[in-house]
Amino acid sequence: MSSRCACCGRRFRRKPQNPDQKYCARKSCQNERRGRWRRAKLRRDPDYRANQHDSQKRWAEAHPDYYRQWRAKHPEYVDRNRSLQRDRDCLRRDLSTVADRGAVLAKSDVCPDRLPVFTAYYELLPAPPAHLAKSDALKRLFRLIPTDYVDFLVKDKSCKEITRETLTGTSDTTCPCPKPSP
Repeated sequence: MSSRCACCGRRFRRKPQNPDQKYCARKSCQNERRGRWRRAKLRRDPDYRANQHDSQKRWAEAHPDYYRQWRAKHPEYVDRNRSLQRDRDCLRRDLSTVADRGAVLAKSDVCPDRLPVFTAYYELLPAPPAHLAKSDALKRLFRLIPTDYVDFLVKDKSCKEITRETLTGTSDTTCPCPKPSP
C-alpha cells in the first residue's frame, strides 16, 4: 500500500508492520516526525517538560564553557547577532522616545478603560494618512451612527442600502422604503 509523506509529499510504500505510517524513510522526514512528536509531547505533558528542563540544566552545568567556545569558533555568528541586537536596541530606544513625546501610535491595547464601547452601526470610510506605527496598517475612519439611525439620515429615509451621499445629505432622491419597525 502506498501513501504520501506528511513531510516531503512524495509517495512511499508503507511497511506492513506500521499500517498508519505517515512519513517516508528519508532522514529529513524522520527528523521532522520526531520533532513534531517532541513539540506535541512538550505541549501536553508537564512531566516530560519538567524532565527535559532538568536534563538541559544538568547538561549546562556539566559543560559551562560550551557556548563561550562555540562563539569563539563562529565569529560570523557573533558579529551578526551583535548587529541585530544593535538594531533591536535602536528600535526600542526610538519607540520609547516616540511614546515619551506623546505621539500617536497604532496599538491594539490602547487604554481600554478610556474608550467606551458603543452599540451602534458603523460605516467604514477611508481615512487620511495619520501618524501610525505601521505604514502598511489598514487606515479606516469610523463614524458613529446612532442606533435610531433614521433620525440621523435625511428625513424619512430608511433604506437597507445606505450610500455615502445619503449619510452626508448630498442626495436629492427620495427613498420609497418604509420606516423599519422597532
